[in-house]
Amino acid sequence: MSIVVFLRRFRSMSITALLSMALTAGTAMAQTITAPPSTTIPEFAVPAWVDQQIGETKARFDAWRGDDEVMVFPIITDIHAARPLFTTPPDFRDTKYHVLFAQRAAMAFKADFFAELGDIGYDRDLKWQPSKKADAELRLEAQRNLYKDFALPVLFCMGNHDNGAAHSGLYSELRLTKQEYGAMFNGMTKKKGVPLVTGPGEDYGYYDIPGKKCRVFFLNSSDGGGFSVEQVQFLADNLRLPPGTCAVVLQHRCVHPTIGKWRGSRPGSFKNGELAIKVLAAYRTGEKGEAAGVQWDFTGNRDCSLAGSISGDSHFNNQAVYHDIHFVITQGYGTVSTKDLPDNVDYVTPVDRTKTMLVDMVAIKPAKRDMMFFRIGAGGPERDRAFKF
Repeated sequence: MSIVVFLRRFRSMSITALLSMALTAGTAMAQTITAPPSTTIPEFAVPAWVDQQIGETKARFDAWRGDDEVMVFPIITDIHAARPLFTTPPDFRDTKYHVLFAQRAAMAFKADFFAELGDIGYDRDLKWQPSKKADAELRLEAQRNLYKDFALPVLFCMGNHDNGAAHSGLYSELRLTKQEYGAMFNGMTKKKGVPLVTGPGEDYGYYDIPGKKCRVFFLNSSDGGGFSVEQVQFLADNLRLPPGTCAVVLQHRCVHPTIGKWRGSRPGSFKNGELAIKVLAAYRTGEKGEAAGVQWDFTGNRDCSLAGSISGDSHFNNQAVYHDIHFVITQGYGTVSTKDLPDNVDYVTPVDRTKTMLVDMVAIKPAKRDMMFFRIGAGGPERDRAFKF
């Protein structure tokens, strides 16, 4: 219909018909706006800025990769998704949508897997109060729905908020044990047929990248304030690797004694952190040893390497070399106030979630022992980071 014909018909309509048309349109609009929140991901148009930011970052990645074999994966961390469920139309301040954007990036980069480093945020509401049991259960269902149909393996690291600890000693009405968390999330990955090797609670384990000499550990750094002795022994046992294998270690909290701390936090407060570092340092040098009931023997390893220990939790970017190990923190979607920011950190990246992603895409060249963090979105190429291991 031409605009001229439309206008003629519009002028000829009665007031009653016009009012009816307006009410119908208004009702449809109201139905769209007031659709009840749901645990199911609604259909929505992906904003143009998402693919633009993914494309800009992939161009940098492609130039760096060249013809080399690369292992690549995105990190999502500290989404603290206190917003209740999914709304229609979508509110992109809700970080659950940003998980979907990171998954879109994973597919564009042909990633090997997807890393979720913890603090999903079912434990509190928008007023920072502990969540009610029914609300927490719905939020956990929404979180699982983000991943249930996702094609790539997902490795989940339990965060300090993922047991229901909302803040300041207060807890959600729903608490999760490490076994319940492990079954709920890493168990979901295993049920898809992904050959994860896990500890007895499925809250930690490792994944061997098919066709690539790379073993990725996903650890539970929230097991009583750090690592259990059993978990460190699991790490030591499974770092006995075939020749030429590259290892990567993922967890929520940074194991380094100082770089991940907010102002006022006690250095070295990670349970069995130094023990885990001893194991990683011995792995790098091919040594044998024992401490605190944990034994390790890497004398049989040949030409193995450690790309680094990667974490979230801190809500700021940081990195340091300690015992010749790269410890790298990715900011993720969490926030930190100026009063809590430590003196040695000055590069928290501002992010407007209505128009910007904040995802680090990690790329590793095992043969050349190079690792890059490519920033998708906030901060752009200035937030890319290069490491030689």
